Amino acid sequence: MSTNKDYIIPFKGYKVGVHELEFPIDGALLESVGDEEMIGAEAVAKVTLTKGASVLTLDVVISGEVTVECDRCLDELHLPVEIEDSLVVKFSEDEEGFDGEVMWLNPSDAELDMREWLYETVLLALPYQRVHESIEECNQEMIGKFQIVSEEEFNTLTEPKGALAEGGMASKLAELKRQMEEKN
Repeated sequence: MSTNKDYIIPFKGYKVGVHELEFPIDGALLESVGDEEMIGAEAVAKVTLTKGASVLTLDVVISGEVTVECDRCLDELHLPVEIEDSLVVKFSEDEEGFDGEVMWLNPSDAELDMREWLYETVLLALPYQRVHESIEECNQEMIGKFQIVSEEEFNTLTEPKGALAEGGMASKLAELKRQMEEKN
């Protein structure tokens, strides 16, 4: 089990150059950021940190698996995660935070907390619709509970009525279509 300290990079103690780091992406990370999207995770973030005189560049490769709820049946769904991303860290007394491309730190900061960035990177890489590949893989009991209308009821709801009933507009259009197809 990892701790919050596992996600801290004490960059002030590093020499200028390239440094290799590894961070676990697991339940401890999800818990520390207050996640409600993912049930679990088993992944690793491999970070190549390039420290310059006034900038940090982090090239990150995340691989593993996350567990979420299937949007269709609410059972656990295991999704593979393969992400390559980078983060640029610059220093300024005026700007702080993350603008989507550059993370700004105060020059007096001595360490970088990677928790939020790692979590958000994984979360944004997940598909918008999270479902099993086929409905057969879903929990069939739950799928049955979601089926509110029986097939008979559905058929009565979809039968044409009024102008669309037999002899109405729909049948006239169908007859016209049949005649046009015969001509071709």
